[in-house]
Amino acid sequence: MRLFVAVFPDEAVNAAADEALAGLDPTRWRPVARERRHVTLRFHPDADPDEVAADLRHRLVAADRPTLRCGGAGMFGSALWLGVRPDDGASWERLLAAVGADPAEHVAHLTVARGRGPALEALQGHHGPSWSPADMVLVASGTPYRVLARFPLVGGHEGVGPGR
Repeated sequence: MRLFVAVFPDEAVNAAADEALAGLDPTRWRPVARERRHVTLRFHPDADPDEVAADLRHRLVAADRPTLRCGGAGMFGSALWLGVRPDDGASWERLLAAVGADPAEHVAHLTVARGRGPALEALQGHHGPSWSPADMVLVASGTPYRVLARFPLVGGHEGVGPGR
């Protein structure tokens, strides 16, 4: 089964992304539905969901709850994304390593649209609100996505709303 481990943005982040996308040519760009927006921490192209969930439960005991914010933009093929930056880089790297991702190779991003044509200039200066996801999720790819398991992230951050 195709799986991924991710965190979802909150309402404020989605609203800021929608506002940033409003300046794009709608004949060339199609926004990604809010329920499909996520920051992938690790992709599992063919894995047993029970095994992955058990491994994550073991590895993520007391994992730090990161504070993230979107800034800048980029493209992978036809995918337009907003960059995601952690407030605490060392804590974020530990979280990536705990899920089995290589922190040196990971490009944290939130895919917000698909299409072709000029777009980066309009989003390059984007700076979204911060958010702190309450949990990390194991998701089965497909339409719709199916959340198979949730893993709480510990530690609160004053003034930052929880993720979903």
